[in-house]
Amino acid sequence: MKTHKDSFLFFYLFICAFMLYAPNALHAQEAKPIDSLTYYSNLVLSSKNNTDLNNAYVFFKQRSEQSLQQNDILNVIYNLRYVAMIQFDLGLLQESEATAVSALGLIDNLKLKDAITNEPRVGLNNHLGRVYVGLSDYPSALEYYNTALNLQQDPSNLNTIFNNIGLIYYKQANYQEALEVFTKVHQTNLTFNNTSKIARSLGNIGATMSKMKRSAGLDSLTKSLQLRTSIDFKSGMFESYIKLAEYYQDRGDLVRANRYANKANLLAESKGNAALEFESLSLLMKLNPNTNVQRYTQLVDSINASQLSIQNSYAAKKYGLEKQERLIKENELKMKIIELDSEKQKQQTTSAIFAAILILISSIFTFIYIRSRYKKEKLQEIYNTESRISKKVHDEVANDVYHVMTKLQSKDKANEDVLDHLEFIYTKTRDISKENAAIHINEDFNELIKDLLMSYKTTNVSVMTVNASKMDWDGVADLNKTTIYRVLQELMTNMRKHSEATIVVVSFEQLKGKINIQYKDNGLGCKLFKSNGLQNAESRITSINGSIIFESQINNGFKAIMSI
Repeated sequence: MKTHKDSFLFFYLFICAFMLYAPNALHAQEAKPIDSLTYYSNLVLSSKNNTDLNNAYVFFKQRSEQSLQQNDILNVIYNLRYVAMIQFDLGLLQESEATAVSALGLIDNLKLKDAITNEPRVGLNNHLGRVYVGLSDYPSALEYYNTALNLQQDPSNLNTIFNNIGLIYYKQANYQEALEVFTKVHQTNLTFNNTSKIARSLGNIGATMSKMKRSAGLDSLTKSLQLRTSIDFKSGMFESYIKLAEYYQDRGDLVRANRYANKANLLAESKGNAALEFESLSLLMKLNPNTNVQRYTQLVDSINASQLSIQNSYAAKKYGLEKQERLIKENELKMKIIELDSEKQKQQTTSAIFAAILILISSIFTFIYIRSRYKKEKLQEIYNTESRISKKVHDEVANDVYHVMTKLQSKDKANEDVLDHLEFIYTKTRDISKENAAIHINEDFNELIKDLLMSYKTTNVSVMTVNASKMDWDGVADLNKTTIYRVLQELMTNMRKHSEATIVVVSFEQLKGKINIQYKDNGLGCKLFKSNGLQNAESRITSINGSIIFESQINNGFKAIMSI
């Protein structure tokens, strides 16, 4: 009976084992990638052994290639994050920076803003902050930490970023700001009841207080070590040993400082982590300058060799990496094509707006040019008309009047009053003709101006010129010279008719491509009112884009300043 019971029990256990094992055996091949991913992820997050990190590096590089070939960009980003972390742990800070930036670029190209892309975006910005801390570029580190803070949506993860910001203040010796940040982080950690994070914040508070010469710092450092020891958190214990060694070093207690530095070194050796061992031996060398020098040198060589190894371990896949880069570029090109299609309409709209603006500007300039040309043509037409009228008045009216005067003079009984009147008419007609006669500007213009001004000189009126002979009129446009002549003629005629002046001074100046002419007399003056003569002068000057200003007061003469 007992034998049957034993046989039945054995059979029952066999069936149960088969049922449990069979599905696992059937799906072992399918489960392997998941198990491998979990295994290597844990290696990166927990183990700091160089061999493990090298293996994890190759694993995640291969997965990154596979995901890229499948155009699975989210998985490419996921794997590149682990690659960047491994490079950081191996001390390859610049390579880690380049990998993280590349992953961020892929996220940006996705043009997605949701929880799926936000989490890696936060993580990569936080990682770049850590990289720049390692490179001692604290401003850049703060910039990336602040970007991560603005993106972070999970309150439980904010503390990690705040803690990193506190570490920057600590490294910059801004201990008061660092203590404030670490204290807030610690209070939040207590609410989440996470032992490792509580121990970390206590350690940071203790180290900061120690630098500030506060006695409470040692208590916080001790509590931090106790908590880390209770959960067997090796990396945290190493950090606590280093901070306690530095605490006693600052206070000149080299015995205790060496004790904790040696504990840190033994722990680093047991983990096989060259970077941690390098840190602990560096501290021991500071405490005991003449010891462990040889080991320190060996480790420097070892770390350099490790860095070279990690670069060379992937050298066999160089062709694959080049292919990966091509695939990335092809993928980016596809995304850009989509973007170009969406922006095509914008570009067409922009081109249309630009063309419209160009047409508008061209129209304005064309209008200004035509208007200016029209003014000049109109002014030239006026001068031609004046010359034609002047010639006609002289040839027809003045000659006829003179002919009548000749006939009347030949008669003995001619009326002397009629002759005098006719002579007045003749003189007036001749003057009008002369005022509007054609100007021979191709001759010596200095002489023309001088003759014009001196023609108004009488026994009662003195006319003087200043710098007239120094003027160079060769480069001045004919239309401008004609205008100057006519305006001076208007001013002198106005003087003769109204001012009763005895002295007239006209001065000339040529400065920086401009001609400045000033007219001044000592006549009766007037309240400024632009009569036909002054209005004509102003219109003439304005038509060639010049300016003229009139100044006058009663019994204080008349002044005109023109600039062309």
